[in-house]
Amino acid sequence: MNNKSPPATAAANAPSTDDQALSWFLKLKDPSASGEERRAFAHWHAASPANAHAFAHIEATWQAVEAPAQLLALRDAPAARAPRRQNARAPRWGWAVAALCLLVMLLGVETWREPAHLDRLMADTVTSPGAPQTLTLDDGSTLLLDGNSAISVDFSEGERALSLRRGRLWVDVTRDIERPFVISAGDASIRVLGTHFAVTHAHNRVIVTVGEGRVAVNDGFARQVTLTDHQQVILHEGRLGPVQPVDTQLALAWRENRLLFANARIDDVIDELERMLPGRVLHDTSALSGVRVSGSFPRNDPDVLLDALAATFGVDVRRLPGQLVWLGANEPRLAQSAHHVTTTSYNALTYSQGHHHEHTA
Repeated sequence: MNNKSPPATAAANAPSTDDQALSWFLKLKDPSASGEERRAFAHWHAASPANAHAFAHIEATWQAVEAPAQLLALRDAPAARAPRRQNARAPRWGWAVAALCLLVMLLGVETWREPAHLDRLMADTVTSPGAPQTLTLDDGSTLLLDGNSAISVDFSEGERALSLRRGRLWVDVTRDIERPFVISAGDASIRVLGTHFAVTHAHNRVIVTVGEGRVAVNDGFARQVTLTDHQQVILHEGRLGPVQPVDTQLALAWRENRLLFANARIDDVIDELERMLPGRVLHDTSALSGVRVSGSFPRNDPDVLLDALAATFGVDVRRLPGQLVWLGANEPRLAQSAHHVTTTSYNALTYSQGHHHEHTA
């Protein structure tokens, strides 16, 4: 077999060290890998401590998923079950995808985000990640649909119904006493005559934020609350939480193409990243549970936020095949940032893990 890797001193447009390490890892997992390939790997591995470190990281992270991932790949690829010649090459990327699926189960990290395919099939209007869209509905109401969102609209003579299947929206409702405006999101039902408010539907949470007016919110347990100006309620797994005052300038900054975080958990940051990125973002929940982020970031440039997580908050950011992003713990940086926040161009970046520090550029 003649399948050599690029030399260690690759050109600027060559794959990154992490990408090369992942490629070598998959090649060596193939039983048909040739002696020539193994010698080339040994040369690459010895050429640089960075190469060895990157390969060790990939090997340690994926070690637990090899056997079950191969079984999953066989289950999902009928052709793979057919008899093959002894020297036939096994499908590599099918195994990689299966390994990533099992990685989140076996290593206790964040599970896959729910697939958008069904939402896209059932919705009337869908936005791509990082591509919000402003709509004018038939009744004159104005709707701002954030990136990676999906809605269905069903207006009748007696009711204006809208279903938020995923994502986030802001709506300025045209007042019509005869036809109430009703939004459904998961188990939540939001009923309004005329107001300005936002609804977020992500995973098992629904967040309703009122800028102005009155909104009635019902949950899946026949309970109802009423929100007025600058109030918010969160439904978790279909159950209403308490009504709380909210800083709408902070909560609704996304309408102005800004993301404002105030001591935000990593889960909330990931929700925002997945509205901008085309793929999924996975993270090590236990290692990053103490990370808190505050600051102002552009809503249309996820790389700025990812760079801040890596440079200021000690997060190990890795881009994987299949448009995946992995967030792990960079232990030396985590320890360092607990005592010092590097000066950056970001506003009020904060890291907290037992300590709390704040910096304003």
